[in-house]
Amino acid sequence: MTSKTMQRTVRVEVYRAPAGVDAPNVYFLDGVGSESPSGWSGGMGWGDPALREREVNVIAPTGAPSSMWSDWLTDDPVLGPNNWETFLTEELPELLVNGLSGIVEPPAHNGDWGVLGVSMGAASALHLANTNPQMFSGVGGVSGAYSTTDELGYQYSRLTVAARNGDATNMWGPRGSAAWQAHDTVADPSGLEGMAVYLSAATGRVGSAELGNFGSNELVLIDGHILEKGSYESTRNLESALASVPDVRLRMSYMPTGIHNWPVFVTQMLPGMDHILTGLEPAVPNGRTTTGGAGEAPGAGGSAGSLGSAGSSGSAGS
Repeated sequence: MTSKTMQRTVRVEVYRAPAGVDAPNVYFLDGVGSESPSGWSGGMGWGDPALREREVNVIAPTGAPSSMWSDWLTDDPVLGPNNWETFLTEELPELLVNGLSGIVEPPAHNGDWGVLGVSMGAASALHLANTNPQMFSGVGGVSGAYSTTDELGYQYSRLTVAARNGDATNMWGPRGSAAWQAHDTVADPSGLEGMAVYLSAATGRVGSAELGNFGSNELVLIDGHILEKGSYESTRNLESALASVPDVRLRMSYMPTGIHNWPVFVTQMLPGMDHILTGLEPAVPNGRTTTGGAGEAPGAGGSAGSLGSAGSSGSAGS
């Protein structure tokens, strides 16, 4: 789709609930790479047959590398304009209700929303839900860092942006500014009151699974250890902060081994989604036997479509 908010074309993958129901929409927010196709479609999320059977529409925007899925104060010379929070809470929901010029039929939606993120997307998912409680009823973060003002969180955010040669001062201004403070979920998680919240992280210790996946690649193992150890500490801090928030339905998952990489993330997709769904209105029958709409590709228990640029014919999301 061509987004006025983002000032560019944005590809959004849509994975529909099984036919016959109006289901909640759940955003999936990718990590630092966030290119097309999304991590969800690359066999990481939708590759799990059990997830395909869940009565949920998964909405996976793409093309947000190193953006923190945030509204930036200034357009970046490398990363360009980024207004993701406005896009996700205002522009995209309207599109998903109305469809895109007859090209893609909107998913059958029951009106409720959740958001699940991994790594960079985990921090952003918790912030998005915390600051938009009128929209979201459930949220999940996998291996995220949830403070932006302590030393760990600041360096995590700065290095996330720098990973694709962006400048974090273009994002939120100088360290300690109001924008940096506003994105610190650990400092004030009060917007999560009453929500279903799922948090997970591994310790960063290298186990047999990591050696099996990455062998002797020391760079991957060391980087993954450092990043996941930081995520583990930040997740613990957010867990402590949530103890003072009323009625949070919190589920924690701490893994004794695992580094910051997809083999860890993937294990948390199904339990994370299932817990988010406990906080959302369940799907309801709508009497239709097909999802309908162009740009779909059949899948077990559902179908995938893509909201492409205006004038396109849509494309499969996997």
